[in-house]
This record gives sequence, structure tokens and C-alpha cells, in this order.
Amino acid sequence: MSKKASGAFLLVVLGAVWGSSFMLMKLGMSPQQGVRVFNYNQVASLRILVATIVLLPFSLSSIRILFQQRGPYLLIVGLCGNLIPSFLFTYANTQLSSGVSGILNSFTPVFTVVIGAMIFKTSIHWLQIMGILVSTLGVIFLLSAGVSFQEGAKVGHFAAVLCATFLYGISVNTIKNKLFDINPLQVTSLALLSIFPIAMFSFLYEKTPLIFSKNPLALEAFGYIFVLGLLSTALSNIYFNRLIQLTSALFASSVTYLIPLFAVIFGSLNNEKLSWLQLLAMIVLLAGVFLINFYELFIRHPRNKRG
Repeated sequence: MSKKASGAFLLVVLGAVWGSSFMLMKLGMSPQQGVRVFNYNQVASLRILVATIVLLPFSLSSIRILFQQRGPYLLIVGLCGNLIPSFLFTYANTQLSSGVSGILNSFTPVFTVVIGAMIFKTSIHWLQIMGILVSTLGVIFLLSAGVSFQEGAKVGHFAAVLCATFLYGISVNTIKNKLFDINPLQVTSLALLSIFPIAMFSFLYEKTPLIFSKNPLALEAFGYIFVLGLLSTALSNIYFNRLIQLTSALFASSVTYLIPLFAVIFGSLNNEKLSWLQLLAMIVLLAGVFLINFYELFIRHPRNKRG
């Protein structure tokens, strides 16, 4: 299989995996309609523990890096790219539909560009600024549509997802500017290992082991959480880096547009619905994200003159 075909295949697979993660969070909390097994904190901690244990062979072999100069940056990636967003997303998904969460997740590139420009002095084009404004308009539109049409959804649930995407922006910029010369598999596994004690504390503090002994649906719910941790947290990060190697960062970033699509598809399989206003807001938001990532397509470059 050619690199181009392999890249396209990985792009679709990653979009499907990350798009399904929002539904898996819900099923981890309630594997059957109206039956709550794990709370959102328990799901988040279990997800991190599963991902960390899966990648343990890779992290232990290079654990010395955690105690060197790059250690604090790996902790930032662990906290901002994995731990805190896991708790924020599961909290948000107690009220938001998978589709809405997937749509809001597309705001990640916006914060990536803003944080890169403000903190790491990365250059930003005026068309990207326009994209940020359009995306912000889309989020405001989605926020108003969501509060109107979704019973129980509050501003705090929307804010939780946006806060998670802000943290993703910090994580991405940290990797790009501070950990660029470390193997991506090491970055992922060591970042997870650095937050393992916090996830374990939450696991014990929330008395999660008691759920397994008392609730007959615990194993079924954990099955969904295991898939969430294995695919959406551990393996997906590895293959995303593989996608960048096969193609380019620009091509890989287009997975952003597939995640909401698959989130809506998987959400509909779980009897979730989106209003037409929310779908319109999604289009506005994604248009802004597209402009941020592919602004160069709208810039006319002068043709090279011969001789």
C-alpha cells in the first residue's frame, strides 16, 4: 500500500476512533439506558489507568527521561493532553450529546494557533485570525442552540469541553516546541506515566473497586472504558504520529473534520439527535477551523519567472 493510500486509511480510522470516544464515555457511565454504573470521575481515571498500563513497557524502558530536563514538559503534556481533559469530557458528556462534544472538540486547532502565537511566538496570518473569529462565532451559535434544544445542558458543560480544547492547545504546542526531538511513542507513554499516581488516587478516592464487587453491570461498563483507554488514548496517539510521518502535519490535521462526523454518526446509533441549528453551527465552526489550517490555499503566490 502506497504512503498516500496508507495515510488516507489512517486518517479515516483515527477520525472514527476519536469520533467514537464520546459515545464510549457515555456507555462507560451507563451501559444500559437509564442505569448509571460509574460516575464521570471514575470513567476518566479508569481510562487513564488503562492507557498507562498498556504503554507501560515503552515508558519503563525510557523512564529516566522523566527525571531529566524534559520531565516538567512531559508532565504538562500528561496533565493538559490527557488527564484533565479526560475528566472534563466525561463531565460534559453527562449532559451533552456525543455529536455536540465532537463538534466542540474541533475548536482545538483554534487554541493551538492562539497559544502558539501568544506564548511560543509562532507567526500567525491575518486569515488565521479571521478563522478564529468565525470559529468563535460558531461556538457561540452552538452554545445558544444547544441550551435551547438540549434539556439539562448548561453553560458549564459547554465550557468544560472548551477548557479541554484549550488544554489540548497547550499540550500540542509543548510537544512541538519543547519535545520535538523525543520519540512520539516515548512522549505519549511517559506523559501518561507521569500522571499515573493522580489517576490512581482518583481511582481509589472514588471507591471504584467497590463498583466491580457490587454492580453486576460493572464489567460491561468497564469493557467500553477499556476500549476507550486502549484505542482513543493509547494506540490512537501512536498512529496519529505515524500518520504525520507518512504524510504531513497539514494532512494529519484534517482528522479534525472527520471527528464531528463520526461523533454524530455514533451518537445517532445511541439514539442521540442534533437539531438543524446545531448542525448549522457545526458548519460555521468547521469553516473557521478549515481557514485556520488551510489559509495558505487562499494566498496567491506569484509564479516563478524564467530566465
